Amino acid sequence: MNGPLATSEATDVSLFADYAPAPGHYDEMFQDAGAIRPHWIQLAQQYENAGQEQIAARWEQAQRQIRDNGITYNAHGDAPGDSRPWELDAVPLVLPADEWQEISEALAQRAAVMDHILSDLFGPQTLIRDGFLPPELLFAHPGYHPAYHGLPAPGGRHLHLYAADLARSPEGQWWVTGDRTRAPFGLGYALENRIVTSRMIAPAFRSCRVNRLAPFFITLRETLQRLAPHSGDNPRIALLTKGPASTSYFEDAYLARYLGYTLAEGGDLAVRENRLTLKTLGGLLPVEVLFRRLDDDDCDPVELRADSNLGVAGLVEVARNGQTTIANALGSRLVESPAFLGFLQLICEHLFGEDLKIPSVATWWCGQPKALEYVIEHLDELVIRPAFRMGDVPLIHPGRLSRTARQELLASIKARPAEYVAQERVARSTAPAWSNGQFLPWHIAVRSFLVASGQGYQAMPGGLVRVSQNTEVLDRSMTAGERSQDLWVLADGPIEDVSLLAPPGQPIPLRRSGAELPSRVADNLFWLGRYIERSEGSARLLRAVLLRITSETGSENLSELPVLIRALAEQGQIEPDFVVEGLQEQLPRIEQALPEAVFNTQEPRTLRSTINQVRRLGSIVRDRLSADAWRIILQIDQHARRPPRWQGGVDPADVLSVVNHVIVQLAAFSGLVSESMTRTQSWRFLDIGRRVERAVQTTALLHATLVEASEDELPLLEAVLEIADSMMTYRSRYLASLQAAPAMDLLITDETNPRSISFQAAMLARHVDNLPRDAAQAIRGPEERVALSMLNTLRLSDPHELAHIGNDHRRKQLERLLQRMTENLPKLSDAISNRFLIHAGVPRQFAQSSPEIPPSRT
Repeated sequence: MNGPLATSEATDVSLFADYAPAPGHYDEMFQDAGAIRPHWIQLAQQYENAGQEQIAARWEQAQRQIRDNGITYNAHGDAPGDSRPWELDAVPLVLPADEWQEISEALAQRAAVMDHILSDLFGPQTLIRDGFLPPELLFAHPGYHPAYHGLPAPGGRHLHLYAADLARSPEGQWWVTGDRTRAPFGLGYALENRIVTSRMIAPAFRSCRVNRLAPFFITLRETLQRLAPHSGDNPRIALLTKGPASTSYFEDAYLARYLGYTLAEGGDLAVRENRLTLKTLGGLLPVEVLFRRLDDDDCDPVELRADSNLGVAGLVEVARNGQTTIANALGSRLVESPAFLGFLQLICEHLFGEDLKIPSVATWWCGQPKALEYVIEHLDELVIRPAFRMGDVPLIHPGRLSRTARQELLASIKARPAEYVAQERVARSTAPAWSNGQFLPWHIAVRSFLVASGQGYQAMPGGLVRVSQNTEVLDRSMTAGERSQDLWVLADGPIEDVSLLAPPGQPIPLRRSGAELPSRVADNLFWLGRYIERSEGSARLLRAVLLRITSETGSENLSELPVLIRALAEQGQIEPDFVVEGLQEQLPRIEQALPEAVFNTQEPRTLRSTINQVRRLGSIVRDRLSADAWRIILQIDQHARRPPRWQGGVDPADVLSVVNHVIVQLAAFSGLVSESMTRTQSWRFLDIGRRVERAVQTTALLHATLVEASEDELPLLEAVLEIADSMMTYRSRYLASLQAAPAMDLLITDETNPRSISFQAAMLARHVDNLPRDAAQAIRGPEERVALSMLNTLRLSDPHELAHIGNDHRRKQLERLLQRMTENLPKLSDAISNRFLIHAGVPRQFAQSSPEIPPSRT
């Protein structure tokens, strides 16, 4: 299509003048005659009014918002943990109200068929006995377990949340290309798409009268609440996730936060006295509804997959006795296998006396002789998939295979026909996508979500849309598309404002958050606090060294520099050989080696490695952090990237700029935690981690710099005060007179200085006193005794004695004090872990010279 574009109202929409729908494909926006479909006209006019530059600016702003919010996903084929930013297109997909009404009714019928099949397969199995389903579809399914039989179905349903993947044929007919009945991916992304898109093109969103998504999530929450076997108004509901290594972890955390549920991994839960419980600081709390995101056979290593470490031992028995409801029910993933598609029409006629209102893409299960014969005869015209879906496996195009590969495929199908299905090729429709400053027709895949409601199913008036220039990419998986789009379902009348919040007049019981924090979360918050402080301590020491090696004085003339470099080596930020006489000459100059060492991810204690841990731990506890706190962590991660090389290497001045930015962002995080984080146990464990690590960092710094006295100590004292961020306080008290005793007081024994070791000890003692404990406990626990011992030792220390230099040029009193701190800080950490966090994982040991890195959880 070339030249001016005529709409049904004869409006010239120049931005779409060069838009050319692909021949042989239905276009969502344009009719065959070249006119804009009526339900697109309003949006097209809004884009025309905005103009190319404003659309591009708004889209770039939306992409920045996505990056700032840390919205990521794992694309099809990505390794676990290799997340990439979510790509959102500047154009939504628009569907009219009447068409969506037909789609939602058809999908509600389909969900009911799926739910009935599940109820029958795990109950009387009449569909198999009466010949509507081959027995192989159940008993030969690799995901089948006899334990699924007879499990209770609260409310008579196995399927509480359902999703269907849709494609439109060249004739305009919608097809279902796949069903998702386990834990459909994309619900959270669809919500985030709506939030970002409605801000990106707010005038268009308001003028087009787009249906809101909130009613769907309200229904989802009400449905899960009604599943609780015991509690009425406020049951405890947990969202069970695989953990940070999961491709859907961002979405899991997002949904848990949005719906107000506890995000739990398998290790957070335990079966006690035939009840599913959540391990918290205050003890075990019963869980009545489990909104699972795990594969069925991962949920219980006792009765399902024995080698799974993601689920909860005994979960099936708890479900069997009706003590906890699992949504979706265990075993529900079986019917999302493509082998079932060819049987749904007959089953629907049998159950409801009517045709499927929305057909499946034509599918032949090769386990039937006639179907196998057809597939062999038409092999090159079809695509081949595994019959039983156990993951996202790329489809096979036999017509594109080499002769040898085609023969091997054919032999495999003939040898094991029940393991394969063949399907008709899908010619997906196209819709406008914003690319290189213009609108182009890209192919679309739509995932629609439905939730059980009353006696039927309620469809989300929206969904997840994936778009790509290559239609075959979308056939692999909903995560394979290049971008996503929001789905706008237009309303017939005015839009009612709906919120997940309780109505204004409804009373809400007042409460304070307490000991219900899961122990694993407390453990991760503790280590997040430690790594935040470790990053700051490393960055401040690095800055002191970089300032000196880039100064106009020249590093050779600075007496304090070798001592600071030794401190870097003791922290593990550079090779120890840099401070060993006789080896220094064989190594590159520190000016050359240090910039590379800062960004070395192979060594665990470099600044870059430490910040990687901050990012990792922050992502794990993201549902416990504010949006601003998470954005700061992302900015820290971004600012700590390796700067461009200059003349073959990284310039120390560029590294100094990186370090300065990191220190500022770390200070912003600390300020936000201090001023905006509610004083719950979440804050307490985060701050305990910070105080422990700050004490460790200051102890290590003083041990490396001041225990062994040097002849000209004033520059070194100044550097130590600078690194400890206490120089301004020292100057205000003592002006220009630098002496060791007042410096010792400021950095060790002064409880008014937030950087001193005594301040950390006092805060730790206070935190320990406020940890959950048995009120009837008569004596102090180990963590209390260690905290008090450290604080009393520091309070009884004399700064003048600490500063005293013996005949061997060492400060022995200071050395003994620092050694006690080095011994007691790990004891305190272990005592807290043993009492409150022990079931979160293996206790972590650490020492100031080589702290251990917490292992990644899967």
